[in-house]
Amino acid sequence: MSNNGIVQIHGKDYMTVARRVELAHEDDTLDSVETEVLSHNPVVVKAKITLKGHIFTGISSVDLQSEKTIEKQNPYEVAETSAVGRALGFAGYGLMESIASADEMVRAVSPSMSKEEHTERLVCEVCGRLAKEKKGTSKTGKQYHGIFCESGDKSHTRWLWN
Repeated sequence: MSNNGIVQIHGKDYMTVARRVELAHEDDTLDSVETEVLSHNPVVVKAKITLKGHIFTGISSVDLQSEKTIEKQNPYEVAETSAVGRALGFAGYGLMESIASADEMVRAVSPSMSKEEHTERLVCEVCGRLAKEKKGTSKTGKQYHGIFCESGDKSHTRWLWN
């Protein structure tokens, strides 16, 4: 990762969940990751991380009435990712200033942002840079819908299907 999974949001650094998971694997301390759906409306997911026999938990939720397409189409995945990131944060993976991950902070509503600005802010799941959701029709007439990383690296694209 060129940015070490660090994303700056409102002048503060946050680490992506992907980088937290990567660090836990590099340290060879990750024994297991378990997730459990606690509620379906709103979607609430609990993650239990076991590192060298020590258990850490994290909980995250997604409001099904969210305006964001990523949360509407993949609420369980979004909540699960954040819950795992929080559990790893409690275990000490990430930045000591924050348990919240970059992924979680980008999703958080900022009062200073308009609804349009807020719904466009996403984080690339591969490198942690900002990304945008785009859909349309290609030059060949094929429909597309995905999350595109600002890096321009096409391998970072997360395709969304209706």
